[in-house]
Amino acid sequence: MIVVTANWEIGDGSLWPGPAAGITGRFRAELTRAAARAGWQSDGRYDPVPRVDVVFAGDTFDWLASREWLGASRPWQRGAKARAIRERVMAGTLRAGQAVVRGMLAMVRHGVHVSRADRHGRPVPGAMICVPVGLSILEGNLDAGLSREASRTSAERPGIGVGAAWDARGVRVIHGDGSDPIWMADRASGVGPSLGESLRVDLLARFAASTPIGAIDPDARRPLLASLRAADPLGLADAVAAWCLSNDTAVAGRVHDEWLRSVSAWHRAARASGLTGAGPWNEVSFDVVDALAGRLAAIDRCAAGRPPSGSTDLLADLLRGSPPIDGPGTGSGVLVLGHAPVDASIAVGTSRLVGLGARRGVDHDRDRPLPGVREISPLPTTPRFPPTAVITERGGGTAAVSSLGDPVAEWSVGERRRGWAPLPVDAGAWIVEAA
Repeated sequence: MIVVTANWEIGDGSLWPGPAAGITGRFRAELTRAAARAGWQSDGRYDPVPRVDVVFAGDTFDWLASREWLGASRPWQRGAKARAIRERVMAGTLRAGQAVVRGMLAMVRHGVHVSRADRHGRPVPGAMICVPVGLSILEGNLDAGLSREASRTSAERPGIGVGAAWDARGVRVIHGDGSDPIWMADRASGVGPSLGESLRVDLLARFAASTPIGAIDPDARRPLLASLRAADPLGLADAVAAWCLSNDTAVAGRVHDEWLRSVSAWHRAARASGLTGAGPWNEVSFDVVDALAGRLAAIDRCAAGRPPSGSTDLLADLLRGSPPIDGPGTGSGVLVLGHAPVDASIAVGTSRLVGLGARRGVDHDRDRPLPGVREISPLPTTPRFPPTAVITERGGGTAAVSSLGDPVAEWSVGERRRGWAPLPVDAGAWIVEAA
């Protein structure tokens, strides 16, 4: 059984709330239930799974989410000062996430316990066996540098694998940010941020740390910040507009004004950092940064349900031109991504592509539906940990994909939206079936 999760985004706690209390306990409890269910075969016999592999598919940590970066230094800069801040942020992040780290280590040391099977293929009540657990952590765009040698060596001592990809039994797991133009940086012209890094630090972090946002009641502020962290850059204005529509008019007005100030400040910072839309976007006929600034500021248009127009609408088409993603190389393989655009092309040699994380808030298929795309509906009672896929073999080389925490079996299939509509901000997931 293979369990893939991603986007835990544990920061140092100075900017965003830390992990929820008991999150690893709930995760391990659901994993144990899933392992017990996976022991039931299609012929009705019970045969305990021999092993559980847990893969954290990137962005387990978030080196960008810190007040340390609100000064003059930036995460993408070189030099002694930025390096010292980066080391402090990483150390603070590991301290803030120590409960999660301890929970990971406990899974490796103690495994999970399920019922033993008797000779008739039935579980023996009260007789338990220990199923070993393998744990791997992949590097993502928010915790870049995690797979460097020093980190790998430290993690290998307690038996945790650290790297950029995981492959076994026809399943390949990568983070997938390499297919997203938003997280590609133009390094040729010097040290500069990707568009995603720039937005994360110079827009979201500064907005979250501003005085008007800090004055909001914590119970109201928490969902606002959570929705912004989960939203795709093209869906940020939708997230702010949705929050403003559902809250007190006076408070919403202050958030509205602060968002517009933050977008304007980000636009200036992006220009100052040399972020001009060059590099990955050098073939387009419009300025990507200007177009995105216009879309981010269009919260009134989003609140009125009006679609974007002009160059801001062309951003959605630009994101569809993603580079191909390498699949597992077998016709029946499964490729799991912790981060990728919803409309990413399925890799050659892959029967299914499973994407974890928030759905991209872009224009979906104006005139042409994409064949083979199925969205996975959020669960009625979503467990309080990020979306997690469970992949089990079902004989004949086939694999079943289900959701950790789902008491039923498979994810339900939701109808794909047609025409432009702002997608709700959630932490759902999606599957692309091979055509």
